[in-house]
Amino acid sequence: MGVLSARIVKRDINWNGNWAMACDFNDNDLSNVRIAPNLCGPKCVDTPGCTHFTWSQWNGGTCWMKKGPISKSNAFSTTDQTMVCGVVTDGGSGSRSNKRGIAWPLENKQDSPNIFTGGKISWVYNWSPWRTDIAGAEFVPMLWSTNRGHDGNQFLTLAKGAKSVLGFNEPERGEQANMSPVDAAYAWKQYIEPLRAQGARLGSPAIASTDQGLNWIKQFLNELNKIGGRIDFLALHWYGRGVDNFINWITRVRQETGNQYSVWVTEFACTSWNSNQPVSQQEVNDFMRQSIAR
Repeated sequence: MGVLSARIVKRDINWNGNWAMACDFNDNDLSNVRIAPNLCGPKCVDTPGCTHFTWSQWNGGTCWMKKGPISKSNAFSTTDQTMVCGVVTDGGSGSRSNKRGIAWPLENKQDSPNIFTGGKISWVYNWSPWRTDIAGAEFVPMLWSTNRGHDGNQFLTLAKGAKSVLGFNEPERGEQANMSPVDAAYAWKQYIEPLRAQGARLGSPAIASTDQGLNWIKQFLNELNKIGGRIDFLALHWYGRGVDNFINWITRVRQETGNQYSVWVTEFACTSWNSNQPVSQQEVNDFMRQSIAR
């Protein structure tokens, strides 16, 4: 830790996945911010260059974000039982990427995700609040809509304890969540915003890659701000051709929403809507390699 550190003691650290209590990492400070302990890890994830972190009660509660190659084995135990340390990328074998997730529909076989065990998938969602389990991966529940039989109160119950949640699915489209920005803002305030108090990070409604979607999310954020709600990150979809077009879309949405949110791309694919100009397997392969490398 950068300023104060509890006395080092020799004992084993009891890890809960990639975080633990009563531990610290030496030096390599990147930046620090006053924040609740449960938000320190997510803050590190959203901070470019941050690979590991320590939280202490110093100055009312401070998250010390750190940089550089790291492994949990580099942590040391402390006498201060309230300290928290963790990694977002572990330098050991079988490390996962905090950026890579998988969308796995409920109708798929639920034992199939085990084929990803030991890979780089760190989170999974299935467009619902009902769990899909991949060993070692975080499940991210979603409230698809408040229309068509989707129950907001049930979502609140099932999403309890989640680290991150996702909002409505392409609400600007009639055949999807089909919600106006105003209705979505009030539904968000009632069914999603309460999870913030439990430590969850709240992902925006996921818009399609169209001007209609972009206009919708800007109106939604404006309406949400009026009633005292907020999102923590943007959830975006993109379907089309060309990595540059993909990146340009993400950049445009970030810029037009104030350059203040990180982005989760929760659906994307290299595809063509023109049956006379289909994409080749090679084009798909190249797109995936180039886009994931970003």
